[in-house]
Amino acid sequence: MKPFMYNKGLKQLAREIKGDENVYLGIRPYGFHSGNMLPFVVYPRLLCEEIIKLGKIPRFKFYVFLNDWEQDKLDGPNPIDYPFNVYPANTTFQHVYITKDRKKNIVDKWEPVIMKGVKTITSLFTKTEVHFVRNSSIKSYPLMKKYLLKTLSEPEKIAKIFKKRTGKPVLDNPLEYVIAVCPKCGLVKGLTRIVEEDLLEHSCGACGAVTRGRYENFDYWFYHKPLAIPRLEIFKIDFCITGGDHFAEGDFYIRQDLIKLFDAKVKPLKVLYTPVVLGFNGERMGKSKKNDVVLSIEKLIDLVKKDSNANLIKINVKP
Repeated sequence: MKPFMYNKGLKQLAREIKGDENVYLGIRPYGFHSGNMLPFVVYPRLLCEEIIKLGKIPRFKFYVFLNDWEQDKLDGPNPIDYPFNVYPANTTFQHVYITKDRKKNIVDKWEPVIMKGVKTITSLFTKTEVHFVRNSSIKSYPLMKKYLLKTLSEPEKIAKIFKKRTGKPVLDNPLEYVIAVCPKCGLVKGLTRIVEEDLLEHSCGACGAVTRGRYENFDYWFYHKPLAIPRLEIFKIDFCITGGDHFAEGDFYIRQDLIKLFDAKVKPLKVLYTPVVLGFNGERMGKSKKNDVVLSIEKLIDLVKKDSNANLIKINVKP
């Protein structure tokens, strides 16, 4: 594995690849602001341009993973001080409905917005492809099942990796990185355990229901760090593009350790990190932080090129 940092890393990566690789892009399907656009549109576009400068043809396959298994909001003893002792405040995006008939969820709202932005790449570089994948759509893949059940059965080993690679304290409880969605109330509360092989039992901490069923009978919250590993293997990913805040969180080394723990058969992974985009209040841009803005792609490219070595980009426009 190898990290490639910012514009300098982009140019280095372009020299080392052919231009026909499978590329991993992952996002919370809850908005699409300038902070998202850097790894999802700007850097893929700049990378394609650099590939052309080197006399190669960009034929990338971009896999956009929409994390509908992610929590609507984090809860826990203290998510800031203990970021690895967390769980969903309510449920996953897959079960956040925006219509009374419960037929349309928050992902249905944001997927076309994200799709419109990312597909500008294929309009400029016609040999490239973009594939959108919801985590819930790959639940039936054997590798997803294998790694989810392993995560469910060995949270202590995963917590040990987080503590080692980040230096953050980890409490003994709660320590869960997979929780089933309660089939009765739709919330992600309580405890899920393996009874035998893939027979699971979920005890809901919200409605009190106790449900037994096979792996296939449940939907899940699957913590995003171990969740990355089955996607890397299933889709034969060659490199990832993601925000520099993930490097600061230790994700580059965490993934290496998780790959070893899972004995995952993945390619020697490369990761291209983009600058962190700060909102008008100086904090990392995010919809939950209410400092998200949407600038044009051209404006963002100008900001990136203005300081090619920058690890931070400040947006001064208020939403």
